[in-house]
Amino acid sequence: MIRIENKIENLEKQFQELHDAAKKLFPDIDDTIATFNNITAQTSNLQDFLNLSIQTPIETSSNQICIG
Repeated sequence: MIRIENKIENLEKQFQELHDAAKKLFPDIDDTIATFNNITAQTSNLQDFLNLSIQTPIETSSNQICIG
C-alpha cells in the first residue's frame, strides 16, 4: 500500500512540475482548459439533444398507443 501511495505522490509531483512549466509558457492555460472543458460539455449536450430530436415518439416513450 505504501508503494502505491509513493507512486501517486510521485505522479502528483510530476504533474505539478509539468503544470508549472506549462504556466510559464502559457500563462492563461487554466482559463484555456476551463474553456475547452466547457465547449466539450456543451458539445455533448448538443449531441444528446440532436439525438433525441431525430427519434420518433415511439422510440422515446413507452406509453403511447397506436391508433390504426
